[in-house]
Amino acid sequence: MHDVALIDMDIRSPERTGRGERVDCYALDRTDLSRYALLVVPSTVDQEHLARHRGVIREYLDGGGVLLFGGQLHRDWLPGASMFVPLARPSLAAYTVAGLADHPIFAGIEPDDLTFRRGVAGFFARGHHPLPPGAEVLVRLGGGEPATYVDRTSTRGTIVVHASGDLLGYDAADNTANRLAGQLVDWARAEARARRAAIAAAPSAGAPDPTVAPGPAGSPSGSGGGLAAVYGGSAPHHRALTTPKYARHVTGGLRYLPELAGTDLTGLDGLIIPERLHRDLLHTAGGRVRDLLDSGGTVIAFAGGEPVPEFLPNVRWEHRPTNFWWWLEPGADLGLRTPDPEHSLFDHLAVRDCTWHYHGVLDPPEGAEVLITLPTGEALLYVDRVSTPGTLVVATLDPMSHYGSHFMPATERFLDGFLPWAAEEATRTPAGAR
Repeated sequence: MHDVALIDMDIRSPERTGRGERVDCYALDRTDLSRYALLVVPSTVDQEHLARHRGVIREYLDGGGVLLFGGQLHRDWLPGASMFVPLARPSLAAYTVAGLADHPIFAGIEPDDLTFRRGVAGFFARGHHPLPPGAEVLVRLGGGEPATYVDRTSTRGTIVVHASGDLLGYDAADNTANRLAGQLVDWARAEARARRAAIAAAPSAGAPDPTVAPGPAGSPSGSGGGLAAVYGGSAPHHRALTTPKYARHVTGGLRYLPELAGTDLTGLDGLIIPERLHRDLLHTAGGRVRDLLDSGGTVIAFAGGEPVPEFLPNVRWEHRPTNFWWWLEPGADLGLRTPDPEHSLFDHLAVRDCTWHYHGVLDPPEGAEVLITLPTGEALLYVDRVSTPGTLVVATLDPMSHYGSHFMPATERFLDGFLPWAAEEATRTPAGAR
């Protein structure tokens, strides 16, 4: 699909599939987007960066291109669009796809095939974006919320906004939903041809004002010590790190990933590295993270399908295909256990709060404190106080992205307990005393 571009966040998950040509998010301003009929923007995108380069997006759209965004807007980079509004009362009725427009994208697709995945609801959308003037609603949820809309009025191109889910991710479905990806791409190609032909015929007619405001000056950051977190600009991580009950533990503030390599971290007590961050940028800052460990600080790293960062000392990780559906089996038990129930972490949470699914297994260094394991003894979470002067906490769990996506209640229970413990752990030896 050489005329489909997927904005890439370089997460490098072994489970990731190709759905078009990948364009690195941070190369947008150096890429000729006009050769693409469809520009796909995923939920993991750095919206801070897009807001700073909104002129690139506007130029592509005003050239008659089609843009598909599937996720939760939390920054002003997409013309005409408003911020994501989560469902007030999640329930089966609220998650139900209650209405599909008569539109080529959804032709022949049964609403229930979008509502349910293996009998489970909630994957399609968990909220909505308020409509811009003149938008065409394609899908409504049970409470009337517009989960999917088309906007042909905010620019000279066409914008498709879908709340939460990945519309191109239904190609492997075993029901009528498997038509969705192909029909969407076919429609986008025809739509782009029509919009570009109209612009060529009347290039000055109805052109919106191309002026754009400057992007945000930067992401929130702290000064001095405390526990900080790397922020990659995505909506899920923004919610997880700025929700007040969690932000109060992140007293060191947020460190924006594209700026991390130029930041001295040694004054911090600790640093959280969430899962699903841009791999190249993270590795470029690896020396800064190691400096924090060598100065006696704490580093906490999660992995959500992608490898644990290779620059972390003595980390050995092995991919495992993720079973997202284990809990549907009668008497289901993921089998997580702890060999150290008296550890201080379990003053704050229980093993069940660590139980949703996992992405790979860890081989801890000798002397590490292994806290969560599989029945095989393979580790999913450990604390390493032996490899460096600091403390390294590693887990193949992905709580930030799931909580931040309004998805999976166990991840909220995990963060409710884990972050207070992490803040205590990081400040056990204050930065000024090291």
